[in-house]
Amino acid sequence: MGSRMLRLALTPRWIALGILAIALIAGCVLLGRWQWERTQDILAAERAAQGAPISVTELAAPGLEINGPDIGRQIVATGTYVAEDQVAVSNRVYRDAVGIWVVTPLQLDDGSLIAVNRGWLPDSAAAGFTPPTGQVTVRGTYVPDESFYADAQTDEGAVVAISGTALGSRWQVPTRAGYLNLVSQSPAADPAPSPVPATVQTSDVPFPLQNFGYAFQWWIFALFVVFAYVRWLRLDARPKSEPEDRDSTTVSSS
Repeated sequence: MGSRMLRLALTPRWIALGILAIALIAGCVLLGRWQWERTQDILAAERAAQGAPISVTELAAPGLEINGPDIGRQIVATGTYVAEDQVAVSNRVYRDAVGIWVVTPLQLDDGSLIAVNRGWLPDSAAAGFTPPTGQVTVRGTYVPDESFYADAQTDEGAVVAISGTALGSRWQVPTRAGYLNLVSQSPAADPAPSPVPATVQTSDVPFPLQNFGYAFQWWIFALFVVFAYVRWLRLDARPKSEPEDRDSTTVSSS
């Protein structure tokens, strides 16, 4: 059967069909690759859009729960630090040293607050503990409230966990849930606490399954062309059965 298929494939008719099959396969592979690249372009564009900083005004308003997709996003906020309401978060480690995180409320143009973790210091007597005066623009990673030790008793001006919701009750001013983990500030403060990396896990954008399905579909078509070509060639190469000669039947004499 194999030799018959090879001889048949070298006939003009099947050479033409083979060229057509190769063209169809190449077209399907290229279209599938184009759809795959489009899938990657969509992912890159959506990730870039998600990674771009957004204004603090786009977050949930004070008193409302955090929007899940906003967790881990870069947030830009402009306002004035309220120094008298600043708190120190105790027992925070930075580069194997125990110290504090300095959390300062930033008052926005609408009068509401958002907590800003300005960074790590060895203690509240260190340079940089006092926040800068005047208007500042900060960029930070949006982090949800820390829920551990929510009812712990602390000294005035100190907390054991950062919770914008709990701090709002202390500050008696509408405050957004969560807090900003400072990345940069303009104008920059000098001296300033050491910025600490945010530990929040950022969510990825959903995979565009529809576009991937299109790519996969084209590759399936390419495999189908291969299957159809081999199948039809095999059928054509089968030996033809001889027609039965009805006149050759022998009649026995009685």
